Amino acid sequence: MVWETKHKAMNVTKVTGHLPPAKLNVRGRAPQKLSITFTPAELFGAMARCSHLHVINPSAATPEAETCRHLLHQYVDDTSEDFAILGSANRLKDFSRTHLAGVVGAGISYLQMVRDGYIWFDHFENFALAGPAPSSKSPDFVFSQIGHDTVAVSESKATRGSSRKQFDGTVKRGYIEQVAPYLGTKLGSSVVSHGYAIGSWMTSLSRAEILVHHTGTPIRSAAGPGEGPDPIDIRRGNYLNILSLLLGPRISRAARERTWTARGRRFVTARWLGHDWLLGMAPSHGAFAIADRGEPVWAALEEEPQVLWSFNAFALELGVARRVFDSLDTPITQVDPVSNIPVMSDRLIAEASDFDSAVFPDGFAVIGRDAKLENVSVIMPIPRDADKAQAAEDGEAAEAQKGVVGDEASEFGIISDVQEGVEQLEKNWLTE
Repeated sequence: MVWETKHKAMNVTKVTGHLPPAKLNVRGRAPQKLSITFTPAELFGAMARCSHLHVINPSAATPEAETCRHLLHQYVDDTSEDFAILGSANRLKDFSRTHLAGVVGAGISYLQMVRDGYIWFDHFENFALAGPAPSSKSPDFVFSQIGHDTVAVSESKATRGSSRKQFDGTVKRGYIEQVAPYLGTKLGSSVVSHGYAIGSWMTSLSRAEILVHHTGTPIRSAAGPGEGPDPIDIRRGNYLNILSLLLGPRISRAARERTWTARGRRFVTARWLGHDWLLGMAPSHGAFAIADRGEPVWAALEEEPQVLWSFNAFALELGVARRVFDSLDTPITQVDPVSNIPVMSDRLIAEASDFDSAVFPDGFAVIGRDAKLENVSVIMPIPRDADKAQAAEDGEAAEAQKGVVGDEASEFGIISDVQEGVEQLEKNWLTE
């Protein structure tokens, strides 16, 4: 039976602390959560967010993560309590096995950090160091918690072939070479106070395990959260990566450069589990036609390829989305709205799993086909400035000539006021 709904468990079976360097603001922390559970949708969402270094097109991210989700459906059973990849997966080509282990391992590493109390993360490569890099190697991710003015870095490792002892050595080297050199380093607006190398040992055909190497805490240490503000740039990067999955890479890159605003733009939303959600969209081209010469051509031969847009399963809680959008227009001299952003409740996270879906603490969601979306509509979450209204209307009229939404046409959220177009969009959304 393929893995569709069963909650799976993984335990942290080995924890190894490493003596921290005598640097200011370095405060070690051992993992507090030694057992995690997750659903197929939760692992899929984690893989989709972690499998790329930089913002990418959701039409590229989704198929790659979908490929791994399909493989997991086939090579993970839906009966046992423990997560493990079945032996039948060994029939895959070696490069497919390596890719599967790497993407799954990154997703498990993310879930371990989130279950351990970290809320926001970004890819390490998106941050500038205050000085020269202390090593030619670097960790994968940067995480932050509520009330902490420092951040943690993490490196993900995974295997489906090494022995447990051999793999623990790999994880140890990951910590020493990719995590430890950055302790005490200023990264963005904050300082790296501790870090983890998290290994997913999946060689066993019955029970996968998590091995962790982390920054230890000296006996005499003032461990604990700092007294400064939360690292805003980690939170902002977290949501810019989410926008890439929802709206596409062009908008995410422009938002990171503060050259794009959501003000005055329209987005598709829906009601689900008592919350409103901003829904992500992906392009779906029209059907092919066959020409007389036997060559495939687009159905509309005399025009550009027809592009339809439909729900891509990714969403962001609308209240969170509004604060993120407000943040893009907030001058850096003022308090950033993402500094006081709501965190999703444990009840909502648990309830989502009953619908083959997943909600994460930062407001990101993967909405499955079993979910009942209500009140699907097109709204303008951030009203336009009155003095810019006419200019925006003129711009939208010009953009509407290019297409509905997306990177191939114009920017996300420019939707024609023609009622038939809106109705067709909602129809595509609900029936996809």
